[in-house]
Amino acid sequence: MKLRFPGYLLVLVVFLLTGCGNRKADYNSKRKTVCDTLIDAAGRTVCIPARVNRVISPFTMYTRLIAALGGCDKLAGISHTCLLPEELYGCNGVLGQLPDIGPFGANIELIASLNPDLIFASQSDIGTFTSKTDASVVAVSFSDNLSMLETFNRQIDIIGKALRLEEQADSLKTFISSVLKPVITVTTKIPDTSRPRVYFAWTSWTGDILNTVCEFDPIELAGGINVAREATNFSKGERGILVSREHILNWNPEFIFISRYQPQKWHQNGTTSPIPVTIQNVIDKSFLQTVDAVKNKKIFYTTAFCNWWPHQRALVQILYMAKLFHPGLFADLDVEEQGNKIFKRFYGEDSLYTTMAEELELYRW
Repeated sequence: MKLRFPGYLLVLVVFLLTGCGNRKADYNSKRKTVCDTLIDAAGRTVCIPARVNRVISPFTMYTRLIAALGGCDKLAGISHTCLLPEELYGCNGVLGQLPDIGPFGANIELIASLNPDLIFASQSDIGTFTSKTDASVVAVSFSDNLSMLETFNRQIDIIGKALRLEEQADSLKTFISSVLKPVITVTTKIPDTSRPRVYFAWTSWTGDILNTVCEFDPIELAGGINVAREATNFSKGERGILVSREHILNWNPEFIFISRYQPQKWHQNGTTSPIPVTIQNVIDKSFLQTVDAVKNKKIFYTTAFCNWWPHQRALVQILYMAKLFHPGLFADLDVEEQGNKIFKRFYGEDSLYTTMAEELELYRW
């Protein structure tokens, strides 16, 4: 005897098996649930659980954006590496109290014990996190071929979609554009002949002025020329590149910027160390006496990388450099006011930029 099923029951069975809307079965997660999907920075289709409540952020550059998007309540653990002083105000002051999962998520046992449902990761760490946890793993780090601002926007999009905070992501991108547009629309029109030659000394790692980087987007966006962008015959350093004295003399920069971290306390509970290079150190170097920046005393402190770009610092750094390079074009630009506005957008407190500028001895108008 053949069993017959009414048509509507067959439809119901199909409906229950396939789900609804644009959701699809998860073939990438051990949990085998029905979920939304996104394409991550590695080009993978990743299942995002219906509820995301326990997020792991192994890189501070991701944590900064999660805080700016209002996703603090979802964080279960973060890396404390390069948590800068203003960032300790993030998430209503509790960011620094979250479990520390180690540099770049090195403490995989702790991560697994936190029972995460979502982990943001670099492309190189996907395999480790997927094999050691049941979490959905979303790659957020893009290739070095993208510009700083392009990377910011793509990271914001991926993190916003994964946390289902798309409106907040759009709002953050709009804010960043509104801050930078008045400057970039001017500087993009400045010809190379009117752009100053600029050398960035990444002294934080080596304690030496000869450590620099080939790519430093804020210089170009601010209307300068990074003299090291086409460097040849250099040595690879622990971070960036190591150039020779002859490189700097031949480039003859009109501006020199010295990287600074927060003196004595940039890493929470970390060891203290003296500031490796000062402006006076540079002025006193005998081999630099013919360099324009030294002759004209155009040597300034600036912020630098710390777990890639600290977004809030990189944005105001563009304004800071633009006003130093082209004071006539940006006479009305209040860098400190804009800096405090940017920092508050990320971390919710007033005067955070002012505090940083004082401690790092940044130039102030």
